[in-house]
Amino acid sequence: MSVNPDQLYEQTLVLQSQLGDEAAFAELLERHGPRILLFTQRMMQSSPSDIADLTQEIWLAIFRGLPGLLDARSFRSWAFRIARDRIYREYRRRKAALLPLDETVLETLEIDEDDGKTVDVEALRQCLLELGPAHREALILRFLEDMNYEQIARATGATVGTVRSRLHYGKRALRAAWERRQL
Repeated sequence: MSVNPDQLYEQTLVLQSQLGDEAAFAELLERHGPRILLFTQRMMQSSPSDIADLTQEIWLAIFRGLPGLLDARSFRSWAFRIARDRIYREYRRRKAALLPLDETVLETLEIDEDDGKTVDVEALRQCLLELGPAHREALILRFLEDMNYEQIARATGATVGTVRSRLHYGKRALRAAWERRQL
């Protein structure tokens, strides 16, 4: 298995960050910050300032936990795992509702457009609201974050089999909800 130069560079940034190099950590933040922020926004229903605060807490937890990361290759999924844990901790603390996915996520889901039908984005959003948090999270990580099954498993703490199941049943539930709306 060959490692591309970008992956090797990222692993170097992780190792340098573990040794206390603040510039290397700042570059990791620059590379992954927007994706962590987007993931947080999609999972939580909060004001922009609350989302910013939570994202800052996530990055602080990543910074503090970095010395304990044993495999620099798994930084991305490890960082998403920390984000997920912080989001769920905040979710439990507030007992807030999860925010529905927006159009950017909806656009990344595969929709068969060959049949000539137009897709009602709001109806699809409402269908997604019917999914549980675990299925929604799996779909976000797979289709928005473009993670493979192994990366999703590391990020969520689930097995690869569980990830496959969540994606399968999440898509099935989404399809069923969609079909109910079309009747």
